Amino acid sequence: MSLSDPGEGGRTNGRDGKVSTKDIRLSEHKEQGMVRSLVVGTVVAGLFAAMAGTVSADDRVSASKKGSLLAYTKVELKWICDTAGCELTQDSVIDISNDFAADVDVQFYFVNGDSPLDAVYVGDPPVLTEREHPGWNWVDCQITLTANQPMWMSLAHGNPCQPFTILDPGDPPGRPDLDFPGGRVLRGFVYAWAVNAQGEQIRWNHLTGDAIILNFLLGTAAEYNAYAYQVVDRIGGPAQGEVVGDPGELKLDGTDYDISFDMLVFDFYRPGSLAFSGPIPVIVDTDITLQIVSADLRQDTDGPVTTKAEFAIWDENEVRYSSTTHCFTCWDQTLLRNYTGDNNFVFLQTDKGKCRVDGVGSTQCPLSVDAALLGLQIKQLIFGGTGYAASAITMVGQLSEEAVIRYDIVRGPGEANTGGANIGGASIKNTGRAGR
Repeated sequence: MSLSDPGEGGRTNGRDGKVSTKDIRLSEHKEQGMVRSLVVGTVVAGLFAAMAGTVSADDRVSASKKGSLLAYTKVELKWICDTAGCELTQDSVIDISNDFAADVDVQFYFVNGDSPLDAVYVGDPPVLTEREHPGWNWVDCQITLTANQPMWMSLAHGNPCQPFTILDPGDPPGRPDLDFPGGRVLRGFVYAWAVNAQGEQIRWNHLTGDAIILNFLLGTAAEYNAYAYQVVDRIGGPAQGEVVGDPGELKLDGTDYDISFDMLVFDFYRPGSLAFSGPIPVIVDTDITLQIVSADLRQDTDGPVTTKAEFAIWDENEVRYSSTTHCFTCWDQTLLRNYTGDNNFVFLQTDKGKCRVDGVGSTQCPLSVDAALLGLQIKQLIFGGTGYAASAITMVGQLSEEAVIRYDIVRGPGEANTGGANIGGASIKNTGRAGR
């Protein structure tokens, strides 16, 4: 393999007939029958694997490999405003790189993670005290990465795409920040995937990305790797640069693209824990971001997905706490100390805990469905009440669950003619098309 043609990396070749077994259940059989069932099952699984490939750990989303689709789970802008105006106190910078010796177009979608808010009026006659805010809306942008080109983008200022603030334009910027009284915030997530000149998703398992959240007020920065979904290497599947599945529909099912996790897993420290204290006290809290993977980014959208996050929590003594839940739509960011109801993150009896979180349908959350999730945790440390630090890490997961991303393919105008159908031309760059 030459340096000009790097491998995709991060997976075992799906054509080697590798078998992945899950939930082999052996019951109510004598020993001989059990062995026979296991042998037959393994042979059958091997035959199917050889013919069509299997969903293995290599075919699941990861934050440590290249991909054709990247997910930046959290981006967040913050401001402090007074009578003199507003000052940017936090920016998010996203990085993306093309690790291949040819140009590629990349389709971005910026998504507002918060719900819509009505305008607030006070007094009689009513006086506007807070403007209306859109929510769960999105805007797209398309760029070209040249061969082996890295690129970065400040979401507060834009370039080459429009700034993230286009999702909630107005003065003052953003919406009230409930975690920082007097502050303003605008937040959500970003998708980016490889497309051809017609805007159709293609196999290009050579994209990598990360995000850096810079807090100018506290003097902290936290960096994390973007999740990467590769196009699955399978018999009869698309080659480098070819269209994947049905244009406008990214199936994250382990057949077209990598499949998502069924559950996320993360460790944490009890909010307010002093476990890190030394010569001075060190207080820790953790900010949890959960993103529903499936997204309908079409103009005629079916709307965002709602799910119930079920948290199964264990402390250092292996005691399980299982009554913490949280309903949300599209995307959610919550400090561990701020979960409502039975908040076992706070009630934990030890400094350290472990958690599994699953997105499920429930009557407790109207219109909720089972949903694959992506997650990010940012630990926030306060040193002696005056010093601050932050660290970010993408969550790992277990098992698998399918998801799908749908979007509109916008084609350029056809040439003028005297009759008949127009033939679409090249895709439109930096369209700034907004949704909802």
